[in-house]
Amino acid sequence: MTLDDLDLDRTNPTTPNTPRPQDRHTARTPSSASTLSSSTSTSTSDGIEAQTVAGGEKTSRFLDPTIIPPEQIKQYRALADTITTSSTLQEHEHLISIYRSIADDPVLLPQLQPKDFMQAMNSCRDMYRVVPRMRQILTDFEISRQQSSRQQLLIPEIYDILLRAFVKLSDFRSASNLIEEMKEKKGLQFGTSTYHIMLDICKHERNLERARRLLRQMRDSKVEITSATYQIMLAVCGQSKNPKMAREYFDEMPLLGIDTDVNHYNALINAYAHAKDLGAAKEIFEMMAEDGIPADQYTYAAMIKALKGAKRTQELETLVQTMRGSGVQANVKILSALGMDPIEIMKDCIANKVEIKVGDFNTLITRALRGNQFAKVPVVMQEMQKRGIRPDVVTFTAMIDANLKMGKFPEAREVFQAIEQANIQPDVIVYSAMIAGALTHSNVQESIEILKNMINDGILPNRHTFNSLLSASVGEIGSDGLVTIRKTMAALGVQPDRRSFNAIMSSHALEGDMDQVRQTLADMRRSRIEPDSLTYSVLISGYLQNGDLRYAMEWYYKMLDGGYKPAPFVMNNLMSALHGSGQGMQILMLWREMAHQGIRKNERTYEIMFDACDEYNFDEQRPAIEEEFKNYLAHHP
Repeated sequence: MTLDDLDLDRTNPTTPNTPRPQDRHTARTPSSASTLSSSTSTSTSDGIEAQTVAGGEKTSRFLDPTIIPPEQIKQYRALADTITTSSTLQEHEHLISIYRSIADDPVLLPQLQPKDFMQAMNSCRDMYRVVPRMRQILTDFEISRQQSSRQQLLIPEIYDILLRAFVKLSDFRSASNLIEEMKEKKGLQFGTSTYHIMLDICKHERNLERARRLLRQMRDSKVEITSATYQIMLAVCGQSKNPKMAREYFDEMPLLGIDTDVNHYNALINAYAHAKDLGAAKEIFEMMAEDGIPADQYTYAAMIKALKGAKRTQELETLVQTMRGSGVQANVKILSALGMDPIEIMKDCIANKVEIKVGDFNTLITRALRGNQFAKVPVVMQEMQKRGIRPDVVTFTAMIDANLKMGKFPEAREVFQAIEQANIQPDVIVYSAMIAGALTHSNVQESIEILKNMINDGILPNRHTFNSLLSASVGEIGSDGLVTIRKTMAALGVQPDRRSFNAIMSSHALEGDMDQVRQTLADMRRSRIEPDSLTYSVLISGYLQNGDLRYAMEWYYKMLDGGYKPAPFVMNNLMSALHGSGQGMQILMLWREMAHQGIRKNERTYEIMFDACDEYNFDEQRPAIEEEFKNYLAHHP
């Protein structure tokens, strides 16, 4: 999950699918089988599709109504049909408990049908420990298939529910692992829904190349490509700052018989806004008017972003007047894009009776945090509570972030505990923030416990999470702790990057274990990761700390040969060690090297040089050093 307070790539679900007039693009019947299907689908409130095949006959891959179920399953289905997205958590929990009593019965389990499992999974998607719950239901489904007297197909949609949960939790590694699991299941073929989730992951990861490969796979596999497919592709292009590719996809749609609507125009404008191409954004905005597509709030928010990106803020007032003239009300998204104060935005929306949803409140909280206006967060929260709006994981994330920025880790811990009490599953962002917060406050053991809880909740830490742990644990957890973290990374398939290796080497160096430092460097090179400036600095400092000046100087020269400039503290440490070993001329050489390399000197550098002048009688060089020091002090009062 991201905390992007504009979120301009979001699809507006209330906008009708308005066809684009054909005077601009002449549509033709697509020849590609990827966009043709002999069946259409309609979605129920729980996202489970009923298929209508040619001839009008209705069937379902998820529920066979000709099979008469036992009374317990009848009651479960009747209750499930009353559950909606607006149902309370208690109602969802009640449904799950009834499902569990059926699934735990070896006689009843084989009589459940795919829709029953999917409804149970949908009911727990907003609950605490959502991943273990869904994993258990998937296991029930697979056992049921094996034990059932009737043949049940493997359907991707049931796995898609867990995939969406992983994306919502920002756990893209687990999502990728599940996709690989699905590929290995014989008879399981990916449908449009699965591909859309994979494309959505590409959007989050800004991976346009992979998205293009997936689109080609859809065509090659004759998977139906829809308007929503192109909506996601346009969003991926926008996130990847490739508006040219976005325009190509946009122009391709009518050629394949796929209608464009306001969402596609918005995504294209947003792609140009990301790339700071105001002229092209204006062109699409004008095209919308020509094509009879009414602009909505997302359109104007995207145009505001484009104007601000081009530093044309003087045109904002004209755009706002155009918006008001068209009858579009300014909501939280638009007012945020205009740069208004969070509290003023809230007051404006209240005064104009503009609906404020949980996502809007999250935007206001996030804006306050980004402006370091921490005192405004409780004001927004009070209004949220006054309206009876239940906080979600983004709200809690913002509250944790606020407390951590103010140095209030105990308060952040209380908010973190409240997430579980609210029956909400923390996501990767929350766990990573808490791990980093614990480390900042020297609670290494607590950070490790949070990491364990994260894994137990079925959520995989990413490389960034481990790097935070490795970096902050330098010298605090010892070699055994490092080995444990490395083994955990390996077990979870997390490959160390340069930052990981540097942190590990630094920890070993602090312990004086230069053999492990060299071993880690060898592992780094085997992973085809080249040393950087920090790597060399760690090696030089490690050898100096362990009294091996010869190797420290050797790595200093390797650092220069690698094209890296040592930091001032590295040069100071080397010069100090040379001073201690009586190598005055080497000190003078490094002093000159600093000037040659353009390495910034500080007071410690001059202090070392004045000591060297006294010790080694550098009378000839001293006046120049003193003059340089005067200039330094003049610029560093």
